[in-house]
Amino acid sequence: MVDEYSLRDMILRTFLKDNSLGPSEMTKKLDANYNSVKAAFAKLTEDKLLQRSSRGNYEPNYSGIILHLMNRIEALEKK
Repeated sequence: MVDEYSLRDMILRTFLKDNSLGPSEMTKKLDANYNSVKAAFAKLTEDKLLQRSSRGNYEPNYSGIILHLMNRIEALEKK
């Protein structure tokens, strides 16, 4: 396993454990910069790993997560 994750990966992993966390709560939980956390949420939404249900509220996009994992597996198999 990887010992250190990017902020984006830490946010996704933490969010999947507790999807009640929005950017403000995540900032406090991870002791991170708010603008960086907000940008990571936006990127995760753009990458279709999260869905924005309303302002400041997000939901996991399970189909997007599965497709993302399938693409990563295919890429690893080609190596």
